[in-house]
Parts: sequence; structure tokens; C-alpha cells
Amino acid sequence: MIEIPENPREKALLIGVKLPDSTMSEEEANLRELEALARSAGADVSGSIIQQMTRINGSTYIGKGKLEEVRGTVRREGINLVIFDDVLSPAQGARIEKILDLNVLDRTEIILDIFSRRARSKQARIQVEIAQLTYALPRLKRLWDHLSRQAGGIGTRGPGEKQLEVDRRRVRERIGRLKKELERITRGTRERRKGRRDAFNVTIVGYTNAGKSTLLNRIAGSEVRQSRMLFSTLDSTTRKVEGLGSRDCLFTDTIGFIRKLPPNLVASFKSTLMDVKEADLLLHVVDLSAPGVQERIGVVNGVLGDIFDSGEQKRDIPTWLIMNKTDRLEDDQLELFRRRYPGGIFVSAAEGAGIALMMERIEGFLKGDRVEIEIEVPLSEGKTIAMVEAAGEVTGREVKGKTLVLTAMVSRRRLPALEKKGKVRVNLSGG
Repeated sequence: MIEIPENPREKALLIGVKLPDSTMSEEEANLRELEALARSAGADVSGSIIQQMTRINGSTYIGKGKLEEVRGTVRREGINLVIFDDVLSPAQGARIEKILDLNVLDRTEIILDIFSRRARSKQARIQVEIAQLTYALPRLKRLWDHLSRQAGGIGTRGPGEKQLEVDRRRVRERIGRLKKELERITRGTRERRKGRRDAFNVTIVGYTNAGKSTLLNRIAGSEVRQSRMLFSTLDSTTRKVEGLGSRDCLFTDTIGFIRKLPPNLVASFKSTLMDVKEADLLLHVVDLSAPGVQERIGVVNGVLGDIFDSGEQKRDIPTWLIMNKTDRLEDDQLELFRRRYPGGIFVSAAEGAGIALMMERIEGFLKGDRVEIEIEVPLSEGKTIAMVEAAGEVTGREVKGKTLVLTAMVSRRRLPALEKKGKVRVNLSGG
């Protein structure tokens, strides 16, 4: 009897579309990234196709003639998986699968599959499952057909087979239970974060595989996992760095961003991304050796914008461009980037070049961040008093009638919120 592997490795064909508002080079870059995603998910990529169109076909996404051409290619070359670079509607996915008679995935499903593989902590696993179920909810009928053809393939992890028999009501109930569990975990995370409020928090962000973990290891002398795989880690990692002024300085490495990051995934990971919102300084790490540097910077800025727009508080956080992997560039290429990004800090996290200068600048910024203030608060305003105490280091208290005068060392970024709660005087000679 011939044994069939439980999880046979898929042979994939990638499909993209060039519309009038994009260039062929952009679409080629998108498919190169999709190939990296597919390989990270465990597929062998056989080839790719880009069709030029004036608009997306509402029925089959690409033209029906091109789809017949794809059908011939997959049969001739033994391809058993087709991956589209954009999101397919449930109807489009079902029609394409019927025509091709094989598994069809889109970019979102590939990213969700990779996240499912990489999730290690309970929080990350819950966040991924919420995103998967939210995506799968309108696609349950197609999901049944998809899983019946190839159980255990790419795109079926996480909820997977245990969700085959559930209907929409039970999926919604499952999402509801997961969100409650995530909120319970998030409350615990918020409590742990309260201890960081008097520390100076530096959060490292950037495109996936830009070298964020390598930078954190270089700064903190830690051993955070480094990998060339996309999304090698989904959990934030924080390390304390001493010797930068009189305050504790915490550096946090976060999840990497990517083109067309699914919005429901960003929403699911909002608790993990709180490290971005609570930062005193953002280090935006850029891989200078990667193609499309400017576009990648734009992608990260776009995701950061989505994160801040989705929150209760919105504030400007100083953001520095850390131009990484200078060791991979020729001198003339590096000089070109220096002229293009005069405010950037150029480093090689792998070799240590430029790190000392970056740390000096961070220390200078840190020293100028704190100010001494006096704030007058009515004694009856217990919540406001607690807010001031949480905002920084209280060094003095004086009761004047029905008013409490607090002296405190606080970060400059907290001044606007405090000024809304009481009369604030800044001592320019202190701090």
C-alpha cells in the first residue's frame, strides 16, 4: 500500500494583476514578495503570471481567457495550488476553484497561514484565530469545498478541521469568546505596562525582515530570535538598556509590517501593537538593501497611521529612520541614500557600524524629554490625582485648602493631557 504524506508540499502558481494606476515594476515587486510569503508557508513556487487589465473582473478576478490559460498551465506542470496577490471575494474564489479544480488562495490567506505557524504565545494564537475566523465567516461554503480537497494544506491551520462542521452562528460565538479571552489577557498586559510609565520607551518598527531583532540584540546584548523568514516572531520583545541617563530605558521589538497587511489582522493585533502607541520614541528600521525602499517606508507609515487612527488617543510620536544593512551597499549607493534621507541614521545592526552614534542621539533625546512641573488639582478629583501619579515621578505634595499641588517629573509628551486636568507650571530649570 502506498503511503500518502499527511501534508504534501504544494506546488504553487502566483497570479497578479497590473491595473492602470500601477506600474509593471510595482506588480513584479508584489509578486516577489508573494513568492517569499508562499515559500515561508511551505509551498514550492513554480512560476508567476501578471495580467494587464483596466479593471478587475467581478466574476473571476482575471479575464476568463487568461483563467483558461492558467488551467492549461496547472494541468501541464502538475501545479496544485494557485495564489492570487489580492483578496478574492467568496464568489470569485468559488468560481475560480470550480474552473481550475484545485485549491485557490489569496494573499490574505497566505499571511494568515504564516501567522498561524509563527504564533507562540497564547495572546498571539488568539489574535490569529480571531483574524482567521473573521476572514472565513463569509467564506464558509467555499472553505468546506477547499478543505475537502486537501486537508492540512496551506491556509487550513488555526481553526482548521475543527471548524468544518460549524455554521455562521457558532463561528460568531467562537469569535465572541476569543475576544473576551483576549480582553482578559490584555487587561493583565496593561497592568504590567503600568510599571513602564516612568521608563523611557523606545519601540522598534519596520517592514518585515528589515533587521529589527538584530538591532535589538545589538543594542541590548540579548538573543532575540533572528531569521530571514517573514514574520519569524509575532510577539513583542522588550529589553532594558542601562547607562542612558538617569532613567530606565526600554527597547521593544515589534511585529513586522508588509504590503497589503490584512486590516482584520491589524485589528486583531491591536493589543500587541499597544507598544507602538505608548512609545516615547519610534525607531523605524529600513532595509537599504531591499528593492523599493521608499515604497516600504510608505507601507510602514501607512500601517502606523492605521494603528493610531484606530485608538482612543492620538498623538505625535517622534519617529527616526534607522537606515539598516549599510554593509550590503557599495559606497556610491550609500552616498545616494545619505543625500536622499539626510535625517536618517545609517547603521549596520549585523556589524555594529553606526550603533554608537544612534545611542548617543537617543541619550540626548532622553535627557531633554523630562521636565519638572507643578500641577494644581482639586482634592476631590481622585482620578486626576491618580493620572498625575501614573504619568511620572511625583517628588512633592502640598495641600492648599481644597487643592493639592503636586510636583512631578514627567515626559514632555504627557503635558498636553495634564494641562487639560489642572493648572500646570513647567519648571524650566529642573529635569
